[in-house]
Amino acid sequence: MTALIRLAAEDGIATLTFDRPEALNALNEAMAIELNAKLARLAHHDEIRAIVLTGAGNAFMAGGDLQTMRAALDTKPVVRDRSIGKLVRLAQTVAETVTGSRKPVIASVNGAVAGFGLSLVAACDLAIAAKSATFTSAYGRIGTSPDGGATYTLPRALGTKQAAQWMYLDERHTADEALRAGFVNWVVPDDDLTAQTRALLKRMGALSPDAFAQTKNLIQHAPERSFAEHLYAEQRSFLHCAAGDDFREGIDAFFDKRAPVFGAGAG
Repeated sequence: MTALIRLAAEDGIATLTFDRPEALNALNEAMAIELNAKLARLAHHDEIRAIVLTGAGNAFMAGGDLQTMRAALDTKPVVRDRSIGKLVRLAQTVAETVTGSRKPVIASVNGAVAGFGLSLVAACDLAIAAKSATFTSAYGRIGTSPDGGATYTLPRALGTKQAAQWMYLDERHTADEALRAGFVNWVVPDDDLTAQTRALLKRMGALSPDAFAQTKNLIQHAPERSFAEHLYAEQRSFLHCAAGDDFREGIDAFFDKRAPVFGAGAG
């Protein structure tokens, strides 16, 4: 069976490329299963320090596979719900795996983003986009509500009012507009996307993996805590890091006036 997700690993960076360019990399069941399996495997691979998600061809990901959904609509309700429900659950698992990853997951956005593709970019830790990339919710245009955590992650990234505008009106946004809105971190020339993504990951690779994981966890859980509760959570995370080898290495490197060399993290 031909892989729908190409995996390439080099210098501690794993790149997962969605490889259904003829369908604008729309997520079908087989692709979702393969993506979940590869993300799970990379999570336990000690030599991999960061994960990049990108697309083949002119799209990053144009949402879920509408052919699958259209076929399901012509079946009995119980079969329809089972078929569409399975694809949605698989997509939800992808988003949950990305947000729960202790390793940085970077969206390297090469082209069109729509539907679940938008949810997936929002779930990533950082996003770098090609100048020609475009972003749209698209859910309203097909008569459904968002999935993949979009109604959770977009308000956090954009603010409630702007997230509502993106999802209610299904507007198509340029990469520069997404940058100004705070949805992506960087916009680069199309021909420079791969090199700039590698440069970003090189910078991140110099940081402590365990400190990254603790910081990500704190950021994600901050909205659900009171300020006092969050201060306590920060204290626990700081002490967790202080008990590890990376903290000692960081302190020693500071006084030795050299760059620190951190380990693989706490898994």
